Amino acid sequence: MKKIVMGLLTLGIVGGMAINTASAAVMGDDYPAHLKNASPDSKVDSWTMYNRECVSFVAWRLHAHNKFELPVGFGSAWQWGSQAKARGHRVDNIPSVGSVAWFAAGHVAWVAEVAGNNVVIEEYNYNYNHNYHRRTVDKSAVSGFIHFKDLTTTAGTTQTTPKSQAKNTAINVGSTVKFAGVFQVNVVNIAKNSVASDKLSGGRSTTLNLIDAVPLDETTASGTKSGNQVLAVGEYFKVNGTYRVLAIDRPSNGIKVKIGAYETWLDINQAMVL
Repeated sequence: MKKIVMGLLTLGIVGGMAINTASAAVMGDDYPAHLKNASPDSKVDSWTMYNRECVSFVAWRLHAHNKFELPVGFGSAWQWGSQAKARGHRVDNIPSVGSVAWFAAGHVAWVAEVAGNNVVIEEYNYNYNHNYHRRTVDKSAVSGFIHFKDLTTTAGTTQTTPKSQAKNTAINVGSTVKFAGVFQVNVVNIAKNSVASDKLSGGRSTTLNLIDAVPLDETTASGTKSGNQVLAVGEYFKVNGTYRVLAIDRPSNGIKVKIGAYETWLDINQAMVL
């Protein structure tokens, strides 16, 4: 393969990247050791929930990162939507970072990342294994999102794309675009042979901003092709080719395109419509 990436990228770095369109970091398995190392349902947490259950993990995450204390005895997961509404909390179909993804069949998870309809959730006891799990779901698959105390940029989150007005208002789904700038590598993912650039992402790069390295050319900072075509953090690249816009998230100025093998969300302001 001509274009590859190199560098060290631990799971913690991959899992710690942000997303939303306003986003918090995916935290990984930060569930307290005394709860996760014990046998499932052998301990009761501070919210009177059994350890290694989905409700206990979400209660912990709300406490640790949202700075919100779930009332004691909030009930089984299937009750959370009605319980939250009864206590005056908003429950709707609009995901936000830090909200709770509620599944009426009896499951809850913490929303870590949002981009368009894609929602990255963190959870415990998915598929009844009583362990930590992370996955991406379509927002339509969730019964409702409970907004106890959503995270915002002032709470330590970052923007994956800017909130400033988009320059390229002529770009629509189906438009053909190119990315003519020179971009610096800020993240590498060796496993997926991909990179991300904060400039091209429109903010701190996230797991949704990874770009297949194959169509990229390593360049100097001024845009002259050079180097060994093995991209590393701090080096520069150009994006070759033209791409069809698959989706647009206007509030975040994000557009989704497929570059090489992967679909990715990039800043609309870095694109040129053809």
